[in-house]
Amino acid sequence: MKADRAGAILALGFGFFLISQGVKLPPGKEGAPGPGFFPVWIGVGLMALSLILLIRRSGEQKVGDLLPRGNEAVRVAWVLGALILYAALLKPLGFILATFSLFLVLLQFYQRRRWWAAAALSLAAVLGSYWLFARFFEMPLPEGLLPL
Repeated sequence: MKADRAGAILALGFGFFLISQGVKLPPGKEGAPGPGFFPVWIGVGLMALSLILLIRRSGEQKVGDLLPRGNEAVRVAWVLGALILYAALLKPLGFILATFSLFLVLLQFYQRRRWWAAAALSLAAVLGSYWLFARFFEMPLPEGLLPL
């Protein structure tokens, strides 16, 4: 099976899953979307794009060509390990420390920047995302070791 066809079928199934789960949640009121609003519309968009991908002419790439090999597989494994560790440490360390550490590790792993530059960029990204989610959207984030 061609890689684009396999990806489209998987995305189509995931879109269907999003819609089926989203309709179980309250849709919200006019002017104030509820928790079911975004899953349903993301599912609709994903299914529409998947159908376009299924209908168009197939490419030459096979599914096996998409799997990483050699150094690429090692890099993918390291990133997956970092994300699993991040998920495990998010509550005990808190959003700011865990996310800063994740960004710092990923920047050093992929960009090989100077430590101070990676630390500054990580700090800016973490503080910006903290402000966006915790202050602007008023979402509760794990405080951990740094209660803010």
